[in-house]
Amino acid sequence: MPVAMPSIWRSWCFLMLCFASLSCWSAPTASLQDAFEVRSMVLRPCEQGLPGDCIKVEVTMLLDAPIDIVWDVITDYQQAAQFISNLRSSTAKQLGPHKLQVEQVGRVGWNALNVDLKTVYHVNLNPVDRKIQSLAVAGDLKMVSMFTQLHAKANGGTLLEYTLVTDPARWAPLVIAEELLVRNAKQSFSDLKREILKRASAAANKPAP
Repeated sequence: MPVAMPSIWRSWCFLMLCFASLSCWSAPTASLQDAFEVRSMVLRPCEQGLPGDCIKVEVTMLLDAPIDIVWDVITDYQQAAQFISNLRSSTAKQLGPHKLQVEQVGRVGWNALNVDLKTVYHVNLNPVDRKIQSLAVAGDLKMVSMFTQLHAKANGGTLLEYTLVTDPARWAPLVIAEELLVRNAKQSFSDLKREILKRASAAANKPAP
């Protein structure tokens, strides 16, 4: 059962959930051989003319999977909780032809403390250019912006590029918030990558009609 926490702890925990939507995705293991890099920096001042300081996290993954399968997985918000380990639930509501409202509940823990957090994102999909722009419209952090871009590679694989910019507010030192975001990005994207490779393998082994 989640431990009751003050609003400051809830905000801190929300930082670790950003990557679970797409949204926000352990370092590469022996079973995940493709390139996987996570970078971070502190922006002073924040991007896009916003006041205060921000943290920027960038993820790059080179996947041995077709771009169609990668797109299907990263936009599968209805089933995301089945393959993203820190998500308890995830639902999507259509707002327009290529716009969704995604609501997610995730459990975030640190040592013996755990809390469930609900976040709401507006997600704009560009299936032609394989781009996703997401903005948190409700939750415990005052600003979260995410951008994802896919690139088809000549060998049939896919390059995924993801950027998150967030304002962690004044309750946590930037260096601590940055470390938490990087750790959570590694785990969340490892989960996502594992699901992509699983679906790619299933599609490759599917008998021809």
